[in-house]
Amino acid sequence: MSLIGVLTEHKNEIYLKKMLEQEKLENIFFLSEKTIDNVRNIKFETFLLGKKIEKKQDIVRGIAQKASYFILNGDIKENLSILDNLDLTLITYGYNPKATITASSVEENKILICLQRNIKNVYNQEIEAQEIKIENCEDAEEYASMELASLILLYKKENN
Repeated sequence: MSLIGVLTEHKNEIYLKKMLEQEKLENIFFLSEKTIDNVRNIKFETFLLGKKIEKKQDIVRGIAQKASYFILNGDIKENLSILDNLDLTLITYGYNPKATITASSVEENKILICLQRNIKNVYNQEIEAQEIKIENCEDAEEYASMELASLILLYKKENN
């Protein structure tokens, strides 16, 4: 059983819970800065950090170090120091042109997410650069859609 830890903005959490349920992704634990102390010894297969961490960077760094995949909002510069001297599989998202996942088009009720370079998913399958359309996202913010796309790309099994 693979565990996924998510620490993101509250508005993104609401959207992600709804959309991940539709995608049938399970074993996802939504964390807050208040609850992060309680999971410091848990090994998540994937850990997603989508909000600015001010006080508990050492704990988040320890969790990231144990994870197989670390998904990070690359636009939050204050969190980049968590990566110092870590050897991990990193997937970044945001509007930074070097991000692994970015939004290529944002319109009312839909967003086009771009995987800018190949990645390997949790099944060790190569996922090629591509665009993913997410519709009916009026409640969502662009970053929540990029977080959703990151998790879907990692956990959706490709048919051979």
